[in-house]
Amino acid sequence: MAVRLLRHPLIGHGLTVVVLLSSIAVARVAYVDPRLRELKSLEADRIRIATQLTDLQRGIQEMERWGREHPGEDFLTFRSRHALPAREMVSSFLRALAAIAKRHNVRTELIQPAGSALDEVVADASGTPVTYRKAELRFRLWASYRDLGEYLREIESMDQLIVVRSVGLQYEAPNYPDLVSDVTIWLYGTP
Repeated sequence: MAVRLLRHPLIGHGLTVVVLLSSIAVARVAYVDPRLRELKSLEADRIRIATQLTDLQRGIQEMERWGREHPGEDFLTFRSRHALPAREMVSSFLRALAAIAKRHNVRTELIQPAGSALDEVVADASGTPVTYRKAELRFRLWASYRDLGEYLREIESMDQLIVVRSVGLQYEAPNYPDLVSDVTIWLYGTP
């Protein structure tokens, strides 16, 4: 009876189905799953490389635009913004500021440091840590809106490493069109 039961066609078909499902499971574990993981890894690499390529293309376009805006100048020797030595950064900035203020009709009412200079460590383009000394200066200025905007634009385009951190404007009717503005500027230098 047991031998006859084993020879029954449904049992043979059932065993064939079990063996087929087992071989599919083994093939999935041994072949398909590792390939799916490899596919996900390759897709992540593709996205990373596509992002880098887009960034490089954007950089090349910026370099080409700079070349059109500065004909005859070498991009590699162009002087960019730099940090002055800490002992010179404030005095050099204030000397340059006088001429800029005069050009844009900006009157300075108050200049004061906001605490002492602090050291900050940041990573440069290659990832190497670099230490800068940061000084914060606060100004109270009188100027028209347009003159103040041109004044701050010219400050931010100086060769010295400077950040205009905040600008607060106040309207005073008797002094219109001049506005009172409180400006905070960060200066960076090398220690």
